[in-house]
Amino acid sequence: MIRRKVNVEKIRKYCVIAFIVAGLAALVVEKVNGPEVYEGEGEGFADSIKVQIAAKKENGKIKIVDVKYEHGDTDAVATPAIEELITKLKETHDLASLDIISGASYTSEGFIDAVNDAVSKIK
Repeated sequence: MIRRKVNVEKIRKYCVIAFIVAGLAALVVEKVNGPEVYEGEGEGFADSIKVQIAAKKENGKIKIVDVKYEHGDTDAVATPAIEELITKLKETHDLASLDIISGASYTSEGFIDAVNDAVSKIK
């Protein structure tokens, strides 16, 4: 019977290299299959509303992962309304289910228009 000396350090190095390669491959796959950012614009009460949505298509349906926005409307009125719309949008991923928020109708309409504009750019 022949006994060979096992080089533990060499095995450890190969394992580390394998884990690094697997990790990088996972990052590439995530980036390729991850959401893309789309921009849209709508007209609010006092100014335009701009959105950036991170979204992707899954099984023919659009999944919105994140929404960022800018607006020039009254902050105390517009921001809570937009935040409520974003929450509903992330829960349902359905633009048709978004309703205008009472007291912030122009802002709501502008936000919904901006999101629709961004979504229309998804291929």
